[in-house]
Amino acid sequence: MGISILVERTQNLPNGTALILSDYGDAVTEAEFSSQRFDAPGKLTFSSIEEGGNLIEMGSPVTLAVDGKPVFKGYIFTAERNRYGETTYTAYDQLRYLKANASYTFEAMTLGQIIAQIASDFGLTVGMLEDTGYAFPCLIKEDESCLDIIFEALSQTIIQTGRIFNFYDQAGELILTEAKNMCGTILAGDESMVTDYTYKCDIDSHTYNRIKLVRPNSETGRADVYLHEDTDNIKKWGLLQYYSQVDENLNEAQIDQMCAQYLQYYNRITQTLTLEGLGITGIRAGSIVPVRIEVIDDLSAPRLLLAEKVTHKFESGGHTMSIAVKDFGQLGVV
Repeated sequence: MGISILVERTQNLPNGTALILSDYGDAVTEAEFSSQRFDAPGKLTFSSIEEGGNLIEMGSPVTLAVDGKPVFKGYIFTAERNRYGETTYTAYDQLRYLKANASYTFEAMTLGQIIAQIASDFGLTVGMLEDTGYAFPCLIKEDESCLDIIFEALSQTIIQTGRIFNFYDQAGELILTEAKNMCGTILAGDESMVTDYTYKCDIDSHTYNRIKLVRPNSETGRADVYLHEDTDNIKKWGLLQYYSQVDENLNEAQIDQMCAQYLQYYNRITQTLTLEGLGITGIRAGSIVPVRIEVIDDLSAPRLLLAEKVTHKFESGGHTMSIAVKDFGQLGVV
């Protein structure tokens, strides 16, 4: 397993400015690539011992390649050097530029079309944007982070379609694809690949057994209320309510359907599992990972789990990773 960290640098030569491609792979003491499924750009940090005062310039393109295959492309945003010459660089992929605030009105547009428009406005490179099959009737956003706009639209698309989609930067291209297209084949577990794990189940973070949606009604001056709930789970867990105001232009059938879909999505125990083990380059946030942990009842048979966050570490020629996963619903056993 060999890594290359290629940095594009400009150099002033007598005959003009030249672009220099430097490979930091041999000089790097450690590197870490992390990705999250929601709300954050991909991130690469790497450290090297450098002599002299020339740091890599801010904004310089950098590519991480493992065994010759690019797995990350981003841009230098920070550099820190200590008195011994050890310098740590941090680079983010294109999603970092979507932190900028903007205002948009999208009418009858799918998530892929929304991403394409925002990416075009910010000069970002787009790859495959899968058609989700769901178009927003009207989505109005005022002075919000473009990253928040996209990921909120992604969450709504998942709820509306019942299908899991991932949005991320794949080595320099913005990608939107269904999670089932990112399914791994290597079984991870207590007898394969995994060296340590932590399992957690809770109803504290994203669990709701009552969905209450309200629609402003300009004719009556009051709000119309729509309610779906699971009385059995309310008895077991207590009342956990999700409350939100919806677009006034939605009709009763649309809001009622939304209520039902929200309840189906949120009315469950959240199970999370953090795995530590040997590194597998193709796994990133959004990947589906086959997992089997014999002593955990829900995982005693192989299950397909969705990676929420993945961190790859490269040091001393070794490659390890940490994966935070959660139950992937109805995919069932492999």
